[in-house]
Amino acid sequence: MKNQFRLLIYFQLFLFLPFFLCAQGSEEKSLLWKISGNGLEKESYLFGTIHLICEDQFKMDERILKALSKSKKIALEIDLTDPNVMMDMQRLSVNKDFANIKDEFDPEHQIAVDAFLKESFGVGLEQMGIMKPFVISSMIMTKMMPCEQISGYEMFFIQKAQEEKIPVVGLETVASQIGIFDQIPIKEQLDDIGKLVTNNEGMEELTAMVKAYLEEDIEQLYQMIASSELFKEYKGIFLDDRNKSWIPIIEDLVKEQPTFIAVGSGHLASETGVIQLLRNTGYTIEPIK
Repeated sequence: MKNQFRLLIYFQLFLFLPFFLCAQGSEEKSLLWKISGNGLEKESYLFGTIHLICEDQFKMDERILKALSKSKKIALEIDLTDPNVMMDMQRLSVNKDFANIKDEFDPEHQIAVDAFLKESFGVGLEQMGIMKPFVISSMIMTKMMPCEQISGYEMFFIQKAQEEKIPVVGLETVASQIGIFDQIPIKEQLDDIGKLVTNNEGMEELTAMVKAYLEEDIEQLYQMIASSELFKEYKGIFLDDRNKSWIPIIEDLVKEQPTFIAVGSGHLASETGVIQLLRNTGYTIEPIK
């Protein structure tokens, strides 16, 4: 159905590797938020990212650069500067005992996904089937983007951190993020991949979400995500639990020094989003336009 948002598309866009809707006015449209009050000596910043976006749509302006220049530390969902991260990611991206999942696809989807992978990467499910579904979906998504050059906010922020010689920290580990998918039946994940390849619905949703992102409409993004029955079923492990676990870490960071915190923009809005959870803790969270 048109509004059945693809779980794996959400993962690629707003998690790195929400669902009580709260009414927000147009004044709340922003990807960048200032964190102040509650005894803080200096303000910190919260920014909503999208993990895959065409290079010509990459949004970076003076507001964001100014906030970065005032910050003494950058916090991402995962600390990609940690040399152990890539090793962990490679180790955790493969199915247990290198089991091949190609025969777990529906026959129609298996043929379509195999053909797509062969055309795009030169190898099909016979080789790629040992990878976990989120890896396969990530590869497919990069090839389905309507552009050749793809940008990412995390790598941009890491580059800025290296240029300014400021530390990068993570709010969670690779293992905890990848572990989310170990809690979701593999059949549901494979069905999402198959549907992504066999119809245009997923890419239409992606286009709409990128539009909302560029308009900095985090509430609209949230509502698009919340319309999925599949996502509602797993909202706790995807957003709610993670948002709650990040708050004490964020508190420690902003109390220590001005910090630029960048997380998937799907984590910002709603009563269980990072913005409201920080407000509940006593901080003043204001949009920067």
